[in-house]
Amino acid sequence: MSRDLALDDIQRHLREARIDLWGVARNEPLLSPLAPALPTAISLVMRLHPSSLKGLDHGPTATYYYEYQRLNAGLDLAARSLAKKLRWAGHEAEAVEATIEDDDIVKDWGDAGVFPHKTAATQAGLGWIGKTALFVSPSLGPKVRLATVFTDLKLPAGTPITSGRCGSCRRCIDACPAGAGRDVQWRADLTRDDLYDEKACEHHLDGYEEFGGVCGICVAVCPYGLP
Repeated sequence: MSRDLALDDIQRHLREARIDLWGVARNEPLLSPLAPALPTAISLVMRLHPSSLKGLDHGPTATYYYEYQRLNAGLDLAARSLAKKLRWAGHEAEAVEATIEDDDIVKDWGDAGVFPHKTAATQAGLGWIGKTALFVSPSLGPKVRLATVFTDLKLPAGTPITSGRCGSCRRCIDACPAGAGRDVQWRADLTRDDLYDEKACEHHLDGYEEFGGVCGICVAVCPYGLP
């Protein structure tokens, strides 16, 4: 039995789940071969606390790593609870969590085999992809984490953003210790390899095992989302 579920109901639910920003993308045709076959993608965004970014321009810190984990857990809870609410209302729903926590099931992080949250976020009109392949929100910058919920509930979709808005800025390029950025302005038809050297980034992250392979330098230096 279907129950009425209005846009305001979803907005209220996500606000209570402490989601900072959300939007809707159409998933017809599929946003990615890895996307569930449901027509609507709901992109969820949570903001990193500004204090977690202190000192990050010199390399990862324990504070940033714990904040990264906190947001992943918060997003996973919010995505699962929204999917549950949608199913309660009689709709199909599937949550794609923020990240893969089990390193043993991923042999190549450049091809992890999971839906890319950045695709839903850009198609929902929440932001674009920066020059080191980060999702960038105009208000929050790349200082965020993402998750996605797919559903058959039809919702009004945002206007997709299909090109980068970084202009001549190259702060993330110059700050990257791996030299991974190619200084290319993103377009939706570009591959990741066109944009940046994922293998160089991954190799550099291997040196941060105590921080779960998380770096964050490019997140910290981006001028978007600074207090």
